[in-house]
Amino acid sequence: MLDVTAPADEIGITSIAAAARAATRGLGGDGDAAGHLVRLLAEDARRRLAGGEEAATIEMHIAEEGTELAITLRDRGAPIAGPPSSVLALLELGAASRIDGQHDAHGNVLNIRLALPEHHAVVEHGEVEVLDEASALSEEHHIVRPLTAVDADGLTQGIYRTYGWTYPNPAFYYPERIAAELASENRIGQVAVSDSGEVVAHWGAVWIGPSIVETGGTFTDPRFRRRGLAQELGDRLLAQLHHLGVEGRLREPVLTHTATQHIAAQEGATFVGVRLHDHLPFQQVGITDGLLHDRASLSVAYSALRPLAPATVWVPDAYRPFLEHILDGTDWNRTIGSEPAAPAWPDRSHSSSTYDTDERLGDITVDVIGDDLVDVLDATIDQMRHSGAAVVRVNLPGNDPALAVLGAGLPDLGLGFSVYVPGLLATGDAITLEWLDDPEVDTSAFHFVNEDIETLTRMIIDQAVEVGSRGSRLRRRAARRAQARVSGAPSTPDA
Repeated sequence: MLDVTAPADEIGITSIAAAARAATRGLGGDGDAAGHLVRLLAEDARRRLAGGEEAATIEMHIAEEGTELAITLRDRGAPIAGPPSSVLALLELGAASRIDGQHDAHGNVLNIRLALPEHHAVVEHGEVEVLDEASALSEEHHIVRPLTAVDADGLTQGIYRTYGWTYPNPAFYYPERIAAELASENRIGQVAVSDSGEVVAHWGAVWIGPSIVETGGTFTDPRFRRRGLAQELGDRLLAQLHHLGVEGRLREPVLTHTATQHIAAQEGATFVGVRLHDHLPFQQVGITDGLLHDRASLSVAYSALRPLAPATVWVPDAYRPFLEHILDGTDWNRTIGSEPAAPAWPDRSHSSSTYDTDERLGDITVDVIGDDLVDVLDATIDQMRHSGAAVVRVNLPGNDPALAVLGAGLPDLGLGFSVYVPGLLATGDAITLEWLDDPEVDTSAFHFVNEDIETLTRMIIDQAVEVGSRGSRLRRRAARRAQARVSGAPSTPDA
């Protein structure tokens, strides 16, 4: 761990860049990339500190976190909403695995995550045979117990043994990352282990909010099926979640077959949205024929594991039908607000953002909604769009009355409804909207277990297409009006 404070001038910036380079290189990482990124971010901080109203210093903290090196820079200059575009462009070249930025009560915070050598270590599969779906059932005994860090290799080998390289979540091919998540207590799970020591089944969860987990990563070795392992692991995991006091459980059933949708619906989960174009195409063995041609979309289901405290949810009119559809029939103690009090909103919004270059996925989380909400989101989305984003998610505080008023123009930014999750954010409920680079969604491979899921999915797709075309319509309208002013002819309506 290393802490450095330096003046925001050429000597100070050179010093912290050199410190980042040396620390990263000493742990086997790309020191040159670390030094270059720190310099770019520090130069940006120096420009924002030019007014002289705050201490013109930059603080840097470096720490090893699992399979990555985390470099945090702090300054007290002009507020930011995310990393500068100059740095986002470098992410495409693999200079860092992730960069995020935000403004908090103490100033600006920028976090760089750089991969250490073990971050890219994939499952040891040289002596692991990929099993056929029709493999003979085994008579070997097994035990069921909680997942531990020592199971990381066995879990990744079990996934590989069952699916080869076709498992939808590629994170399960990296044992060191799984071990790091378990060590940090960000991941929990249940496994079945054979007498010979192989992990033959798994069901796990990761924390995604203050009291919410996302469950998944399920698999059962073909030789150990027909033992009810999925049910047993699922029951044990649910008991573990109750013991930990988890308030809500999220899962993401695929839309290309109904099996996981059926499990969620059968267990009483409420479908709360869809993540369109969520990640890159993947191959599904035994489910679809070969590689999917489009980015994969996922449904989202939520289960309340304990009674929710009453709350009011505020939402712009454009997104109200989705919330009404989701809440209908639930016992979540949620009321949709209709008449916000007299406006007294903050001037500035507080937000943070991250960008994942591998998935071309941007993520913006708004903690405080201010009068500048539209400007902040428009600028951040535009920055990510220029960096190659295919999808940008915007997580908004659903219990803030300001959302109903200041969010009214968000559809004109190309933002369509995606997901509603109670208690996802530190501020409470989350309304997640999505901007799509390509709003056209191929539904030819979609299958729905019931009409409710299909209706919600098609509502979300229809709005994505509608808001995705608004930008071009507005540009055409402005162009026609300009033409009419010059020519004196009346402007024609939109096509």
